[in-house]
Amino acid sequence: MKKDFNVSVLNDIYGMLLTDNQHNMIDSYYNCDLSLSEIAENCGISRQAVRDSIVKGKEALMFYEEKLGFKKKLDLISKALEQCLTENDIDILKERLSEISINI
Repeated sequence: MKKDFNVSVLNDIYGMLLTDNQHNMIDSYYNCDLSLSEIAENCGISRQAVRDSIVKGKEALMFYEEKLGFKKKLDLISKALEQCLTENDIDILKERLSEISINI
């Protein structure tokens, strides 16, 4: 299974909306870098059950982001802060945050 580390960020944001198993398995796989086999052994279940739980959890995380868009908003705020720090201009930050707040 190819790792999309965007899932790790989404799990940080929306993980509490998942089942405990999904949240923990995604955390173990993406953040602790455990293999499916290692997670399966730790949980006393099959490798396929771990994979299914991660896939369903990942789908749920993508659904939440599509509907709520918190990560997208955080990315916009982060970009505005970065631009402000780079250009050392607080007015740019105020303008960008104003634009973002209109879309929230």
